[in-house]
Amino acid sequence: MEILMWNSAMADLTGIASDEVTGSHLEDVVEPWGGLLTKFALSHEPRFYKRQITLNNQAHWITLHKATIPSSMAHQVDGQVILLEDVTELQMLEQELVHSERLASVGRLAAGVAHEIGNPVTGIACLAQNLKYDTEDPEILETGDQILSLTGRVTRIVQSLVSFSHAGQQADNVLHQVNPRECVQEAINLLSLQKERNQVVFINEVPADLELEADSQRLIQVFVNLLSNSRDASTEGGRIVVDGSVLAGYARLTVTDEGSGIPPEVADRIFEPFFTTKDPGEGTGLGLAMVYTIVEDHKGSIEIESPVDRERGNGTRFIILLPLNLASVDSKSNTKKVF
Repeated sequence: MEILMWNSAMADLTGIASDEVTGSHLEDVVEPWGGLLTKFALSHEPRFYKRQITLNNQAHWITLHKATIPSSMAHQVDGQVILLEDVTELQMLEQELVHSERLASVGRLAAGVAHEIGNPVTGIACLAQNLKYDTEDPEILETGDQILSLTGRVTRIVQSLVSFSHAGQQADNVLHQVNPRECVQEAINLLSLQKERNQVVFINEVPADLELEADSQRLIQVFVNLLSNSRDASTEGGRIVVDGSVLAGYARLTVTDEGSGIPPEVADRIFEPFFTTKDPGEGTGLGLAMVYTIVEDHKGSIEIESPVDRERGNGTRFIILLPLNLASVDSKSNTKKVF
């Protein structure tokens, strides 16, 4: 269990120089390496496949292989060689592919479900509306109002399904030069009409001269969903700031709130269709999935930073990168990551 050689690739991966560990025992290496390497060396398994570790507060995946060094004596070994393979990029690409396939399949499902649900719900709503012409019984009239309220909720869900299923179907010729500050402001104006929701302070700090090539209506939809989620996570009177800048040919747009933050155990799932942390009836789980699809269609990327204030453990920041000019982006080499 004594380390005889620690090559330069190991030094780069771990940040531990060879002369710091050569001659020491595996179990004495700093974590997370010491425990992982010791467990692997003592195990009877020839491979540990995609073991997740945390480096610099970010997840990495490592595959470990080993082989014994035969001894001159029969049925004896003089040691073993352990090889570590950093498969983090491969893991991220696999997750991205799985996520894209889910979105595509759910989009096809959503179109059919929306149609099959929408027609009978419309019929139910019409019958409920006719009750007020057939009776004056207050209890029946109240029941009719309740039916209309519930069918209204179903209708909103169906509309979300339709919007989600249509995402990504727009042709490139609808793209034009867009001022994201104006899109943000329109989204703020729309949300300000919902007086029954938490009243928060929206601050639009996107530069007035920032422009990019996009579909303005879909970009408004992105900000409506992000700002709506930030508002729901905020307390009364909380601040939600939208900012923007230019970064290496991309527009960097951020939406930052002072809410409770996103628990680490659900952070990797919030862009999945139908996944929501809200109470039943409060959300469909399609809003952020639509945001992801729209950003992806614009050859951009979206990341999450939470908590923003690490001392208080609160706040969430959505970071969107969108190319200023779509023609300059090679869609085949574009890598989109979700953290």
